[in-house]
Order: sequence, then structure tokens, then C-alpha cells
Amino acid sequence: MPRAGFRWCAVLVLGVGCAGEPRAASAAIPAPATIVPHAASYELSLASIRPGDTIDAAGEMAFSIADECDAWSTSQHLHMRTVSREGDALDTVSDYATLESKDGRHLTFVDVQHAAGGDQSRVAGTADRMKDGRVVVRFTAPSVKQMTLPKGTLFPLAHTLAIVTAARAGAKALSPFLFDGTSADGAFYTYVTIQGWVPGVTDRLDKRSATHGAALAHIAFYARDDRVGMLPDFELASRFFDDGVTDHLKMDFGDFVLDGRMTKLIPRRRCHSGSATP
Repeated sequence: MPRAGFRWCAVLVLGVGCAGEPRAASAAIPAPATIVPHAASYELSLASIRPGDTIDAAGEMAFSIADECDAWSTSQHLHMRTVSREGDALDTVSDYATLESKDGRHLTFVDVQHAAGGDQSRVAGTADRMKDGRVVVRFTAPSVKQMTLPKGTLFPLAHTLAIVTAARAGAKALSPFLFDGTSADGAFYTYVTIQGWVPGVTDRLDKRSATHGAALAHIAFYARDDRVGMLPDFELASRFFDDGVTDHLKMDFGDFVLDGRMTKLIPRRRCHSGSATP
């Protein structure tokens, strides 16, 4: 089953050019949106299946974003249950966390996945944006190694707000590289199709959503060197709000598609003093 990474809105974004492509930059630009630190829960249910080994799937996901003064910290806990055509059930748990500096220069990441039976994988390390816009990644797991990613590569929070900014501007698509720390192979190539921008949403779980706009978008994720003539590793469609909230998830794993329904949304406190040093 392909690794699924979830991308969420944040307060920083690289600029979007007139053609919808992100401009290479050495630091992120403060966004006009006001991000609300929050914790959200989602119920995942089977939407459809394709010919393959999986006949049923479901799960739960918890996501939170916290304001650490000079950085945003995020955490995601994903629990999925799948059933094969032979009747075998598999429980898979993924725990993913990041600390992304608000100036867009630094990312600390760790992703741990484990399944029933004790199988476990771990990806961890740091990434730093150099003055020329390239990104140097230093992995500590699954092995110690270093790689350099091209100019314009976005970190996960900036990637999602780039979608919001492009949708606001009327763009129909953008295709940035993304490094989120979920793969030791480096950056993903992403192709984002934007269906539109909704300026005032009235059906979000909390009652304040009418004051926020949302981008309606579909993202296809490809291994960096395998995008020509290949199917994406993973696809995600969602509403991406300008305050950092994401809902109406549709996650395509290839053999099956899950719908994600938000069941809880709790605001968290903003930064008042101190700082987080990535």
C-alpha cells in the first residue's frame, strides 16, 4: 500500500507566479490568512474499491497544529484497518510529526509506521533551506545520509498554503516539489488541480467557518523520478481553508478510496511568549 502523506494549511507560503508555478525563494512569505492552532479528528470510511487485494478499509485520524512562536508544530496519528480478499485483517498505525519554522528555512520531521505483528519503519531527520533556495536534508533514520533538493521545493505547511494562495488568485493548477519527511527517497513531485475558491463556507463543523474561504483542490503525489507516464503514488482531494483547517477528505490509495469526515474541531492557544528552536 502506498505511503499516504497528509498536507495541511500553515501560515507560510512561497510566492505563486502568474502561471501558477511556485517561485523559487529562500524564505517563505507571511500569509494574509490568520492560522488557528487546532486539533481535529476524522472518521475514515470506505468510498470505493478497485480490482485488487483489498475488499474493505476504514480508520480514524487525529491531527493537530500548535503555535510554537517561531515555528509551527504538527502531529498526525493515523490508524487504518484493511481486509484482503483472503479474509486477512491488517491494522496499520502511522505517527507523523514536524516542526516547521515560520521563516520557511527549517523542518524537523519524524514518521513511524507499524503494523500488527511488530513490523516497523521510521524516517527522521532535518531539512534546511540554503540562501540559493536549495534544500539540504540530513536523515538520521532509516540510515544516516544527506541529500540536496532543488530550488522551489516546499515544506508541507507551505505546500498547502501555496494551494490556498493559488486558488485565491484564480489559478487552475500548480506543480511544486514537496519534501515532507515521509520518504527517505527525497521530494515528491505534486500536481495540484484547483477546482475553485469558495469565499465563505457555511457547512464546516464549527460555526465560525462562514468567515473563512476554502480552496477545492485535488493533489496527485509522484515519486520524484517516476512521474512521466506513471500513476500517482497517492491522491488527496479536500477543502483547504485559509485558517489552517482541512475537511471533506478523499484519499485514494490505489486499490481503494477512503472518505474522511471531520468529527471534532478544537481550537488551541496561540503563542504568547518564548520560542521553539527547530
